[in-house]
Amino acid sequence: MKKILITLFFSALALLFIWLLVKRPELSSQNETRRSPKTIVPADTSEREGFSPGIAESAAFDESRIQPLVLLENNEIFLQALSLDINRDGVMDQICAIRKAGSANVFLVAGIQNPITGEYSRLPEITTSITQARTLLLYSTDLLGDRSNPVIVSGMTSDNNHALSVFLPETERIGAPTLNTIADLRSDGPISIKDVERSDAYNLGVTSGESFAIHTYNSDPGSPDTLDQIERIYRWNRRSKHYEQVSESRIPGKRLESRLVSQLQGANLETFEDFLNGLWYLPASTGRQGARYLFFDTQKREITFHSKSVQEVFIRESGSPRRYGAYLTTRNKSIASIRRMIDIELTGIDEIKIKVLENVKLKIGVASDWDGTYRKMSATSFAPQEQESVTVSRIRTLLTEPDAPWVSSDGQELEFNAQTYSYKTINTVETGNYALMTIKDQTVLQLRSSTGDAHTTFFIASIETDTPDTGRKKLVLTEILVSMEGIRSSVADPVEFSPKP
Repeated sequence: MKKILITLFFSALALLFIWLLVKRPELSSQNETRRSPKTIVPADTSEREGFSPGIAESAAFDESRIQPLVLLENNEIFLQALSLDINRDGVMDQICAIRKAGSANVFLVAGIQNPITGEYSRLPEITTSITQARTLLLYSTDLLGDRSNPVIVSGMTSDNNHALSVFLPETERIGAPTLNTIADLRSDGPISIKDVERSDAYNLGVTSGESFAIHTYNSDPGSPDTLDQIERIYRWNRRSKHYEQVSESRIPGKRLESRLVSQLQGANLETFEDFLNGLWYLPASTGRQGARYLFFDTQKREITFHSKSVQEVFIRESGSPRRYGAYLTTRNKSIASIRRMIDIELTGIDEIKIKVLENVKLKIGVASDWDGTYRKMSATSFAPQEQESVTVSRIRTLLTEPDAPWVSSDGQELEFNAQTYSYKTINTVETGNYALMTIKDQTVLQLRSSTGDAHTTFFIASIETDTPDTGRKKLVLTEILVSMEGIRSSVADPVEFSPKP
C-alpha cells in the first residue's frame, strides 16, 4: 500500500510538471498583458518648427506598438524594446529603452522573465549618452563570435556626436544576470562595425568565430580645411573582456574650397540641407543594380530614392549636423513602419558618401543597395521657390492661374494646384505631385504619379503665345529622359495645351 501511494504521488507530481510546461506560454502571455504599462512615444521638440500635422501623424511609428513587458515607473517614457535571452535559460527576456521626465538621456532597463510565472524582474537601469531619441538604434548580434549576442545601442549625443555602446549579458557568481559595458565609443564622424566571413564550422555551431572590429572616424583637428580623418580600430580582448584600441591612422581627404569651408564649418542642419538640395546620382559602375538617384527636397522635407524599378519617398523626421555631414532620421511616406537612418558625409565639393540603415534588422556588414558615393547632377539647380529662376517662377504662376484645366487638341487634360496635378485622358485619370526645376538651362516639369503603376515622367516645359493679337498662352510639353549626363529627348512628339475655354 505504501509503495502504491508513493507511486501515485510521483505520478501526480510528474503530471503537474507537464501541465505547467504546456500551459507556461498561456500563463506568461496573460501575466505579460496584465503588467504592460501604457506606451508613450515622445515628440521631438527640437523639430517642431515647420512640422506639418501630416508628418507628425506619420511619426507615430511602429516601435510604439511593441509593448514593454518590464514594469516601468510613472516618470519613465517607453521608446523601444528588444527581446533576447539574457541569462540563457531558454526564455526570452526584454530590454527597454526609456526616457525619464526631466532628463534628456536615454536609459536601458532590462527585465528577466521567470520561466514558471512569466513575471519580469527588473535589473538596475543603465544610463547612455544618447539624447536624441529618434536616432536611437537598439539591437543584438553575435559581435564576439561566441554566440553571447551582446546588446548594441547607438545614436546621437547632445553635442551631435555619434555614440555607440556594447553591453555583454553575463551572470555573476551569485546568479544575478548583468549587462556589462565592453565598448563605449564617441566620434564626430561615423562609427561602423566591420564584419568578417566566418567558417562553416561556426555556421554549424561547432566552433566559435572571429569577433568583429569597430571602426571610428574622427575629423583631423590639425587640418580644418580638408576632409582628412583619423581612423581608430577597436578589437575584442578576451582577457580584459573589453574592446581596446589597436591602431590609429590618418586617412587623407580632399581639400575644400575656402568658400565651402566657411559655409559648412560649424553650420546648422538647415545650411547643410541647402547644400544637399537637388538631385544626386550613383553611377551604374559603382551601384549594385544600375544607376541610382537621390533627390533632396529641402522645402518639403522629403528624400526620394529612385532607380530603374523603384521609387520611394521618405520624410525627414529629425536630423543632427556633424562636421561636414549630417545624420538624418527618415520614415517612408506611404508605409510608416519603414524607417531609414541616413548617414551623410561630405567627400568633395559636389560629392557625398551615403550609408543607409533600415530599421536595424539587416545583418551587420550587409550594405544597403543605396550605399555609395554620390555626385551632384551637373548643371542643375533645384532652388527653393523664393530663389528659383524667373522662367520657372513664371511657368509656375501660369500653370496654377487658369480656373479651368489645360487641354490639348486630342482630349488630354492637365490641372495643377499648389503641389499636385491631375491628368485625364479618355480612358484614364492620373494624379500625383509635380515639381519644376532647371536642368542644363532648360525648365523641366516632373510629374510623379501616385495612382496605379506609380512612375515619374519628365518634360521640357515652355509657355508660348498663339498670336500677338490674342495674347492667348499655350503650354508646350516635350517628354524627355533624365540621366546622369543631363537630359535627352524621347521619341514622343511635343504636346500643346491651352486653357480650357
